[in-house]
Amino acid sequence: MRDLLRAASGQRLSLPEYEADFYATVESVDGPILKTERIQTFREPGSPSWEAYAAGRWHEALTIAAQPNPELAQFFARLHERGSGLHRLRVVELPLTPYLIWELNFLRFRAEAGERIHVLTADAVSELEQAHGLVPELMVAGTKAVYDVRYDEAGTPIGAEKFVQPEIVEGCRSQVQTLLARAEPFESFFDREVDGRKPPVARL
Repeated sequence: MRDLLRAASGQRLSLPEYEADFYATVESVDGPILKTERIQTFREPGSPSWEAYAAGRWHEALTIAAQPNPELAQFFARLHERGSGLHRLRVVELPLTPYLIWELNFLRFRAEAGERIHVLTADAVSELEQAHGLVPELMVAGTKAVYDVRYDEAGTPIGAEKFVQPEIVEGCRSQVQTLLARAEPFESFFDREVDGRKPPVARL
């Protein structure tokens, strides 16, 4: 994936531009939306659950994450009706970072709402990454576009680079699907590695 993106020219988008463009593209998406996550610690200002976790209020972070989100459930339901759905590939390094313990707990509720999530350990992609670089943070919107999501050094999202060339979109889509086929279902990974764990105080 990195090789494909390096060889192409994309459109740089600020964070507000990326969010608006992505959701506009989703309205006419013609296939599964594929999301890859590789960075082990993100910052998510604006997320009440993340902010509670970052402040050391673990019980509050879980309570917020568990609150029903009808709008999110309806979004996933609409995608599924179109034969699409959001498929997340989460690459994790063991032992889990404090952030990942929070995020995987948070994702449990997104999975219950309808997001389709699979997990790969970093060991499973080590040969691929040695040859081609780290798995990028992508959103692949059917055959319409690929967004290479960008973050600052602290892990805060700052925007994305959008690619619409058919060969780039198809190449990234195919490679993500290959990794998804090798990945473990979220539920079994969560039960084994995460359930009941509480992160140490976040180091931000």
